[in-house]
Order: sequence, then C-alpha cells, then structure tokens
Amino acid sequence: MRTSISIALLGTAAMTMALGACAKEGQGGSNSASVKQAIQADETKWNKQFKDKDTEALVGHYADDAYFVGPGFAGMEGSTPIRQIYANASTDPAFEIHFSSDKIDVARSGDMAYARGKFTEKYTDKKTGKVMTDSGSYLTVYKKQDDGSWKAEEDFAVADPDSTKPVASEKPATRAKMTSFG
Repeated sequence: MRTSISIALLGTAAMTMALGACAKEGQGGSNSASVKQAIQADETKWNKQFKDKDTEALVGHYADDAYFVGPGFAGMEGSTPIRQIYANASTDPAFEIHFSSDKIDVARSGDMAYARGKFTEKYTDKKTGKVMTDSGSYLTVYKKQDDGSWKAEEDFAVADPDSTKPVASEKPATRAKMTSFG
C-alpha cells in the first residue's frame, strides 16, 4: 500500500510540474471553457458507466497507452490491464464508484488538461468477504486526441488514510432492553 501511495504521490508531483503551464482561471485559449465542459460531461458519463458496470465504455475513456494507479493495486500501463481491472471489479455485486472533480484546468496549448477531485468506492474484500467502502482523491491528466476527443493519459486515485472500513449492516442494530432499578 505504501508503494502505491508513493507511486501516486510521485506521479502527482510529476504531472503537476509537467502541467505547470496550465492556465489559471480565466486565462488560456478561448477554448478553455468548452474543454472544461467536455471533461465535465465525460465525467458524468464515466460515473454512469461505473454504475452500469460497462467495462468497454469505461476503458474507452483511456488512451491506449494510459497509465492507471488505484487504491490497493500497483500501477498499470495500457488498455489491456485497465480492462482486466474493470472487468474483475464489474463481477463484484457490491462494486460502486462515484467521483466528482473540484478543479479542471486546461493547458495554454489547449491539448492537455487535468481534473482533480474526490471519489468514493464500495467493493467486496476478497480476503474477508466483507463489503468495504473507502474514499480518496484522484488526479486525471487528459490529452486531446487526433479526433478531437479527450482521453485520460494518466489516472491516479489514492485512498485517504484510514478511510477503508466495512459497510454498516443493512439491519438496524437492536437496542438492549432498558431495566428500571428502583
């Protein structure tokens, strides 16, 4: 787990430096607002496809050579291992992910952007069989493709410390019978 966090932090630092030319709010090309809207629309679709467990649609958000790191597993490069992770997750009846960006920024060049935000996920722990939940932060670097679409080139998700916990029981807890002394 420490290795995954270290890789994610290193990747985040590298991407931040690489995208240092990103425009501040209100700067950049006249296309900046439309790029942000396109990425927001893409994230809306992405969340729906997580809900639908649509593996091929999920993989379609990534460039063929994308690099992906998520909580609990090592980084992977390319659509084949990313497809395998999503296909495996989609077989878990408890699997859910929701994410929302709190910042989208576009490079002055107009061909790269990033989205940063928070996520929550629910899944079945393979070792214990318990349904777990965790939350964390993500950073996705997008690159404009030759066809004008935007695809994730780098995608890092890191669970917050101590955020992983079992999901509460579906049954309400019973209260102990109160006894009066007196």
